[in-house]
Amino acid sequence: MNYKKQVDNFIKYSELKELVKILKLSNNKIYFVGGATRSILSEEYNNTDVDIVVPNIEDDVIEELNCQYDVKFFPSYRSLAISIGNFEYQINSFRKDIKSTGRHSKVAPALTLKEDSERRDFTFNSVYINFEGEVFDFYSGVNDFKEKHLRFIFNPIDQIQQDYLRAIRYIRFLSLFKKIKTRSEDIEAILLLSKNIFDFVKEKKISQELGKIKDMPYPINSISFLEKHQELRDFLQLI
Repeated sequence: MNYKKQVDNFIKYSELKELVKILKLSNNKIYFVGGATRSILSEEYNNTDVDIVVPNIEDDVIEELNCQYDVKFFPSYRSLAISIGNFEYQINSFRKDIKSTGRHSKVAPALTLKEDSERRDFTFNSVYINFEGEVFDFYSGVNDFKEKHLRFIFNPIDQIQQDYLRAIRYIRFLSLFKKIKTRSEDIEAILLLSKNIFDFVKEKKISQELGKIKDMPYPINSISFLEKHQELRDFLQLI
């Protein structure tokens, strides 16, 4: 299926037109991912965090963006953060994780979209859609999104140990759908490794992530999950 109409609607909604003109200065291929893609797939344009991926953010693009916007540049990740009105735009160059420490990773440029996708957390967060509405889906993420199925891309223990915040994000995303499908191996991995989360993730960051639950469509799902599992009840106070 092609999503050109939905992409055009999202660009209009997210006030991206002028930003896109600058990104195209280097003839970059531009892809939506994460929350932007979920908005396009669902045709519910209420996400103000817009994730964009390009092969590489060139210096002339950074310079031009700096002339027009208040830009935060993260050179080690070759990424930009821009706030315009109510919108937060995160623009990332293709990258891959080469060494993980349980929270932050040493990264290197990735050459392909597939390489970039391997650092994502859940299948439906790894779906890319370009400005022509073409979908790049390496892990059946579109089907999982339509089926309301939350699952890690790879082995959940490995993925959580690479970045323990992923366990907290999983708990938050339980509130995305009213009746969400899960896998026992993902939940077992979270419970097994939950005792290590505070060792790798700052309490402030955990609180920020859990605080987003109240803005999710069905926050009761996450709260009930935390209440159900004794290993996770300490996190309730951080919501």
